[in-house]
Amino acid sequence: MDTEDGRHGAIEAARLRAELTVQDLWLRYVALGGSGDAFDIDGYLQELVGLDRFERDVLAQAVNEALEERYRAARVPLSSGLSDQSEAERLRRIVDELLGQKARAREDEGPPRAGH
Repeated sequence: MDTEDGRHGAIEAARLRAELTVQDLWLRYVALGGSGDAFDIDGYLQELVGLDRFERDVLAQAVNEALEERYRAARVPLSSGLSDQSEAERLRRIVDELLGQKARAREDEGPPRAGH
C-alpha cells in the first residue's frame, strides 16, 4: 500500500478552507467512490493512518470539488449590460441565423445528382 505522499496537511488545510467537517468530507468522498470509513479519513487527516493512492486521490477530488463550489458561489458577476433573457434571445437569433445559412446553402446546391 502506497501510504505516504505528504498530502495530509494540504488536504486538511483545504478541508478547513472549504469549511467542511470531517463527516461532510467523508460523505463527499464516499459519493465519489471512496471506500474508507469516516474514522479512516479522520485518521489520515491527523497523519495517524495511511490511505492507498486511489483513496487519497478520491479524497483530494472531494475536497477540491467543495472548494470549487465555495469559491464559485463567492464570485462577483460581471456586468454585461444584458439581462439573462436578452442574452438568451441573442443566442437564439445567432443559432437561427446559422441554421438558416446552412439551409440556404443546401438549396443553392440543388438536388443531389445520381452517382455522386
